Amino acid sequence: MPKHLLPLSLIFFSTVALADVKPLPASQWPTTVAQAVPHVIATLTPTTRYVVAGMPKENLSLYQGELGGDVRQLLGLDNGNKALVLAACGGVCAVEDATLRVMEAVWEALQK
Repeated sequence: MPKHLLPLSLIFFSTVALADVKPLPASQWPTTVAQAVPHVIATLTPTTRYVVAGMPKENLSLYQGELGGDVRQLLGLDNGNKALVLAACGGVCAVEDATLRVMEAVWEALQK
């Protein structure tokens, strides 16, 4: 994406995150980041896919609020999916840190 379009894209991104966030049932919670990525990508709007793919990876942490909140809700990270938290961080960590690891993996998948 041309660099001159990125700021405009970020304006759109700030109001768009996951489409229709419906939390996965606990029986379907992913337990690894690799399992989580397709679930997140499947719920991204086309605009959000485009913006996430085009932003620098280090900017993902700026979107922990809306996008990160949607990811936590979708994957059960706020509701007890401790297996994914442990897998994302390689041990005990804050849910926000695990969420960022998932978001980074989504970003990496969108680069392909």
